[in-house]
Amino acid sequence: TTRSTVMKVIESNFLVVSDYNWLPENLEDSWVHKWTDNYLIYDRAHRFQESDRVKHQINVGQNIFDIFYFIIDNYDNLPATTIFCRGCLMFPKGRKKPLSSGNCSEENVLKLINNKTFTEIHDLGPEVHARYVNQPVPASKMAPDGGYLEMNNSWYMNHLQWRHFGNVNAFMKDIYVNPEINTYIRFSPGGNYIIPKENILRYSKNFYKQIIKILCWRPTGEAPGEAHMLERALYTIFTCDWEVNPKYK
Repeated sequence: TTRSTVMKVIESNFLVVSDYNWLPENLEDSWVHKWTDNYLIYDRAHRFQESDRVKHQINVGQNIFDIFYFIIDNYDNLPATTIFCRGCLMFPKGRKKPLSSGNCSEENVLKLINNKTFTEIHDLGPEVHARYVNQPVPASKMAPDGGYLEMNNSWYMNHLQWRHFGNVNAFMKDIYVNPEINTYIRFSPGGNYIIPKENILRYSKNFYKQIIKILCWRPTGEAPGEAHMLERALYTIFTCDWEVNPKYK
């Protein structure tokens, strides 16, 4: 049977994968190649030959940069639905090397991968929040529908270098006229999502151009604090209907 007649796992969604030494050296052995012909890999380690499916990417801002980069680059011709994820999405949890252990089992990815609605790709359940359950205000907890909720205190910024925004609330207030600031912030750890075109087109191309700037100041392979902050903000950005400040329109 030829490749063109083989039924692929991903039926029609377009797959955008950020990779840094995670996928196998032979891309034909990768889950990406086996699951779909309809993909783009941002190769941050510059291991693979460039083609219409592989682009060498600067190593800034983690995969969060790649999401905004793809949107800007394809804004006028976006796929109907795009899967954004890391190449290590399905690594065994707790894996030491290479860094960035997976956030979703293959079984659960397969249940979600053909969704046409906005979808968080992770299966981080009660076990990851267990050590916090007895706290008066848990540091993280699970939403009733399985969503991942983290205390909205930007704790991670205390351990990272940042230049533009020291916490996610300041960032939200810069983007939106009157954002809701809640005790918990919802996000998909690792920044793995399925995003329909209509969610992306709620904003102008300028909106994404303004935001991507804050990820580019530290081009050393070390993620700026703003990348971790934006990881937390993505769910809100792509699901809220708040008014945008003039700078971002």
